Amino acid sequence: MGLLAGVLLHGPQARAQALSPNQPAAIRVQGIPPVPCPLLVPANDAALQPLRIAPSQVAMKNSMGCLSPSDASLYGPNGCPVKLCKLPQGTVPLPQR
Repeated sequence: MGLLAGVLLHGPQARAQALSPNQPAAIRVQGIPPVPCPLLVPANDAALQPLRIAPSQVAMKNSMGCLSPSDASLYGPNGCPVKLCKLPQGTVPLPQR
């Protein structure tokens, strides 16, 4: 009986802590995951959505610019991408050999 009560009490919490659609398992989230970020790309291109970053990394990332054309040029305080990079703009050039 005690085991059943424990499962019933913890069941809803386990469902509430599923990972957000734009938060890969490799980026650890403690507690209840954040609400998914709004899509900046068309829904059929959702796999191209820039990933959420940790809020503590937002200022550094925003100061770095774009790392690739599929990156976000601006992140909000919650770590969600706010603005996509333009294709020819801001990519970091690789050193020439």
